Amino acid sequence: MMPKPEDRARLYFSDHDIADINSSPVRWGSGEEVDAISLTDAWDAHVEKIDQDRALPWTDRTVWNEYDLNAAFIIRDLLESAINSLPAPLGAKMNSYVSEADNRFMSITVEDSGKRMAAVANIDITGSGWWWFRVPDSGPIVEDLARWSRFESE
Repeated sequence: MMPKPEDRARLYFSDHDIADINSSPVRWGSGEEVDAISLTDAWDAHVEKIDQDRALPWTDRTVWNEYDLNAAFIIRDLLESAINSLPAPLGAKMNSYVSEADNRFMSITVEDSGKRMAAVANIDITGSGWWWFRVPDSGPIVEDLARWSRFESE
C-alpha cells in the first residue's frame, strides 16, 4: 500500500526541509500559494489519471482530454518554478522526489513536437520543460490530439 502523499513527504524530507519548502510557495493564477510538495502530489495524481485513462475508450465520459493534459503541464511548470525557488541542495532533493512521477510520465508517453499542445494551450512553448514535448503513447488523449494535427505542419 502506497503511503498517503503527506506521509510520503515526511519519509523523504526532514522537518527542516518541509519548513523550507513551505516557505517558498509559488502562486497559481488564482493568487493562491502552493508549495513544491503539494504540486508534486498534484502532478503525480495527474500522471496517474492520464496513465489509467489510456486503457479506456474515448467514449467513456470519465476520460480526460487534451485540455486536462494541458492542465497537468501547467502544474508541472509551477512545480518547476517552485523547485527553482529553493536553495540548490533542497532543489536537488526535490527533483529527486518528483522523479517518480516524472519517470512514470516518461514511461507512458512518446516524444512529440509540442506544436499540438502549444496550440491547445495557446502559448509559445519555446524553452518550456521537457513535458511539453511528450504525449501519451495511447488512449483517448491521443485521439483528441489527432484533431490538432494541422498544427504539426506549421
